[in-house]
Amino acid sequence: MEFRYDEGHAEVLELDASPERIAAMLGLLNDRDRTYCSLSVNDGWYIQCAGTAEAMIVEVREPHVSGFRHYAIGKPVQHERKSGLFGLRKETVREADETFDAEETAALFRSFEETRALPGGYVRRDMTGDFK
Repeated sequence: MEFRYDEGHAEVLELDASPERIAAMLGLLNDRDRTYCSLSVNDGWYIQCAGTAEAMIVEVREPHVSGFRHYAIGKPVQHERKSGLFGLRKETVREADETFDAEETAALFRSFEETRALPGGYVRRDMTGDFK
């Protein structure tokens, strides 16, 4: 397992980092000199994040028969939106919030490391076309 992160605009590699070490580094992300972390396991699987400890995006890449699939991770959210003439009709809108804090991202990294999957309750937005 390879854990990579940005420190002072240089990539640092740690082999077999503990979940506690990963969580600590996620908590240090900022928009100046610590902007991303990535956890790779064998055979093309990885989870990565970028942003700050308070607001980051999380993505997962996994092997696929066509090479790989790449996903943005989100939490489903639901809200009502007014529509129709004069906004008199309400409709329920389902979207995904793709912003996480360091604590929630650490749980996602831990689950990914242990199971190669995310815990229940999360959604994946396929971004594979952005990389091919």
